[in-house]
Amino acid sequence: MKKTKVKKNQSRDDVIDAEPAVADSSSSDQVMAGQVTESSSEEATGPVDPLVALQERVASLEDALVRAKADYQNLQRRSATQQADAVRYANADMMKSLIVVADDFDRALAANEIAEDSAALAAGMKLVHDNLIKALRDHGLEYVPALHQPFDPAQHEALLQQPTDAHEPGTVVEEVAKGYRLRDRVIRPAKVVVSKAKDVDPEAGDA
Repeated sequence: MKKTKVKKNQSRDDVIDAEPAVADSSSSDQVMAGQVTESSSEEATGPVDPLVALQERVASLEDALVRAKADYQNLQRRSATQQADAVRYANADMMKSLIVVADDFDRALAANEIAEDSAALAAGMKLVHDNLIKALRDHGLEYVPALHQPFDPAQHEALLQQPTDAHEPGTVVEEVAKGYRLRDRVIRPAKVVVSKAKDVDPEAGDA
């Protein structure tokens, strides 16, 4: 540390006032040095431009949107294909059951060609019929009883009315074609003949 010389005609108080000026100058130099260092650091890393950052963010979101849209379209295509296949092959199990019936028909016809036995043919046809009914029943098809039942327009289709005293009016007296129900829905009503009361002969009443 330099000693401050006291000049002639200079008081000691003047010398004391001059010393802080030197200290202030040193402190100012340190602050300036710190600012230069910070400025150099900012120039090295570069300031972040908000516009550039926003553009990068938008580009990233657009890329994610394109990928999500492509994934959704692929999912739609797969779902449509699976649905079409489900509709196209919905009756596969039923067809397998009917193939068994077709095999029975082939065997019955082959047996009839070998031996002309009407009894054997009748037995073969009965077997085919039984297997067919079983195959249909396994897939939810049921016979709708009609004969001697009260006429039900939801299950029966009346072809004509037959006057009779043997049955109550509105009773099914003949079954022309059987009706069938698929689970809880009638898919073909039974075609029937329905009884009605006989007309009264006016002349017989007067006698």
